[in-house]
Amino acid sequence: MRPPVYLTVNLFALALLNAAGSQAHAANGCADGTFSSVTSPDGNATSFLFDDFSAAAGGSSGTTRATSTCNLSVPVTKPGGYSVYQVDYRGFVTTQDGQTATIVAQQDGKTVLNHQITGPLEDDVSVGNRVGVSGSDTLELSVVVGATGPLDAADLEAGLFLDTIDFARLGFTTAQSVTNSVDQLARQRQSIMLDLMDTAQNLLGQSQRFDSDSYLSAFGSSDAAAGFNGRWNAGNGVSLLGGAAIVNPNRTDVSIDTLALLAGAARYTTPEAQWRAFGEVGAWGSPKVSANLSRSYLNNDDMVFAGSAVSGSLFSAYGRVGAIYAPDDANEIAFSARVTRSWLDLDGYRETATGDNLFAATVKGGRSKADTVSAEIAWSHDTGGQLDYTVSGAIGRTFASKNGAKASVDWVGDVSGSADDQNFATIGGRVGWKLDDVWKVETSLSATFREQDKPDWNVGGQLKASF
Repeated sequence: MRPPVYLTVNLFALALLNAAGSQAHAANGCADGTFSSVTSPDGNATSFLFDDFSAAAGGSSGTTRATSTCNLSVPVTKPGGYSVYQVDYRGFVTTQDGQTATIVAQQDGKTVLNHQITGPLEDDVSVGNRVGVSGSDTLELSVVVGATGPLDAADLEAGLFLDTIDFARLGFTTAQSVTNSVDQLARQRQSIMLDLMDTAQNLLGQSQRFDSDSYLSAFGSSDAAAGFNGRWNAGNGVSLLGGAAIVNPNRTDVSIDTLALLAGAARYTTPEAQWRAFGEVGAWGSPKVSANLSRSYLNNDDMVFAGSAVSGSLFSAYGRVGAIYAPDDANEIAFSARVTRSWLDLDGYRETATGDNLFAATVKGGRSKADTVSAEIAWSHDTGGQLDYTVSGAIGRTFASKNGAKASVDWVGDVSGSADDQNFATIGGRVGWKLDDVWKVETSLSATFREQDKPDWNVGGQLKASF
């Protein structure tokens, strides 16, 4: 005798459900007149109720294996994106030793659920899984109930009776929203590279005049950097520049942990004359960069925020060429062009998939790169006494890498993100005060303006010893 059918939807919920265009069809699983379906007014929930979706085998049934199939079509209320549904299967099962009952669900030919029950058991059965659908106005699912067991006229048959299958939409997002979230990761990677560029150039004497003596200085600045830098005139127009600093970057929307920044360069300047040419090559970077990357996307009507900590390394190399015009001993104007390429290697990470972060991402590790070109000008003036100063400016553009970030997003698939090219302009000034022939105190002020970023202001000071 078939156990009594129970319903998983209470009377109040049933009162809210309307008949809908949900369909079920298969000759042996849900013949006409043996099932009904109801859909909620908002279209986000659908229930199928069955009168005779069952399979029996083994024992005294006369067959060792039996299956029953029902193909379901559920309307998708938002077909223009990615939807995720919770599917719950409920019914009743009876199995003895050596008998098995199964519920198998397939979507697009792939098995998305394979639930097996072995005896002895006589109880309600409830099992669920999640399925996703995109680019379609219906969710198609094939459900098969089965029973197997040896024949034994003295034993009860194995039976599985499926009473209801309930579909409830858990989440919905769009391709554009997910792509935008991975673009955010790419922009943050680019920000890490650009955020440290101004500090690195200060380590390499960007604000100093070309004909200065060899020096060594200790400095600190409002961009949370402290360290030392210096210059050594090796003779024959060759000078070496470099420095190191501890930096806690705080100028972008990505959180970067305190790091060590190292920089070094070699410069050649033609012999002293009113017009001189120069060339410079150098590099800067950090052996360990730790940051927190984050992204946001729309799930239903809520904005979801997700991310993780990552670590890696940063390396940048640059070349610079230009000319120096010195009309007299007091004044010097430097014109230059600079090309910089930066490489950032970061680990990948896996976001935790939760009810809130339904479309969790596995972000791939790898290398991002960005190219920056700029034109620069600096005017330095020595008053002939204790005071000298430099006023500088630059304009340029950063060309973003098109493969800035890659991720595999649950229920969506592989997604690539890229940062945008950015124009920028920088202005700055330095004032130096000679204490004696060796010691000098300097203060500096600079501001960098980048597209899509807030202006970055930096105030610094240093104590310099010339030799």
